[in-house]
Amino acid sequence: MKVTPIASFKEKLPHFLEMAKKEPVFITRNGHITAVIEAISEDDVEDYLLERSPRFRKMLQKVSAQKGGMSLEAYRKSRGV
Repeated sequence: MKVTPIASFKEKLPHFLEMAKKEPVFITRNGHITAVIEAISEDDVEDYLLERSPRFRKMLQKVSAQKGGMSLEAYRKSRGV
């Protein structure tokens, strides 16, 4: 894990993007961590977005309440994804 102030991050963006391929880079503002940069593959972008989607979470909760629960993997399989 690397931690860097935002001023340093702005100056050396390409360097920190390369570092993020190996480990998360935490960015601080006024000594407090405010962001993290992590590498992500093209294949993982959709999963990343779905995991953080309030709309998708509501849909899963609704399905869970109606059917007594279903894992994300089972849902994908049922939809042919």
